[in-house]
Amino acid sequence: MDPVNPTVSDLQRQFELLSPASRIGKSLRSLVAEGNVNPDEILPLIRLEPLLATRILREANLLHERKPEGYLSIEEAITAIGFQRMYDLLGLYSYPPSSDELSYSSEHWKRAITCAVCMETLAEKHRLDKQRAYTIGLIHSLAEAISESTRAQSRELGSLNNRLKKFNHSSLCFNLLSEWGLPSALIDPIRFQYAPLDCQTTGKMACLLNLAKWITGVVREVDELPDQASGPDLLVLNLLGEGEQTLWNLVTDVSDSLHLADTLLSGNYSAC
Repeated sequence: MDPVNPTVSDLQRQFELLSPASRIGKSLRSLVAEGNVNPDEILPLIRLEPLLATRILREANLLHERKPEGYLSIEEAITAIGFQRMYDLLGLYSYPPSSDELSYSSEHWKRAITCAVCMETLAEKHRLDKQRAYTIGLIHSLAEAISESTRAQSRELGSLNNRLKKFNHSSLCFNLLSEWGLPSALIDPIRFQYAPLDCQTTGKMACLLNLAKWITGVVREVDELPDQASGPDLLVLNLLGEGEQTLWNLVTDVSDSLHLADTLLSGNYSAC
């Protein structure tokens, strides 16, 4: 696979081979091994696993009798496919067929969780659907994570190529998820995550994703946006009526939520 320009077909093939990041994979296997579990214990862990969540969303949105607007969150998708099928997917996915399988990188996994928590926090503040926002944040960088897990990045790529790669991955992620039947209300913000003002359908959610990615970059100390160092997009901030200081305050809220996620991964499922 070309590390700069993978195709949707490349991503689909590699997606099926990927196993969870090591820490979440261990927690999923531990839960499955218990045998007698209930949905309230499983859902919090599924919300921490982008690949399994995407599989569930795909299955639900490809149902013959799905609702017209599709299923816009992990919670809706689980309800649509039913507990037994969810448990089957959990069991199959928790145990990769061999130790040679590629895994979702820990760094991408941490960033996905961080962005999802950011989206949930921002959506509550702006009175948007928190579950849909969380789901968008969790799967927004799926194409990038898949492509980077399959081949080491070229060190010869300059900043311009890196910027183009990020925009290309957002388009690839949109096309991949669209191919799997995920509704536009869920994936349009992903398509326009770097240019939210161009989104004509779910513009406010796209703006929230853009801000959530900036906060993720601050929390994780990575370049989550092509222009991370320049600060959040002032046009986006003005459109949402946000102040830059408010976003810095959200870093504390996000850190608290990530601490709860860490508790869940340590096996304290009652914390949910």
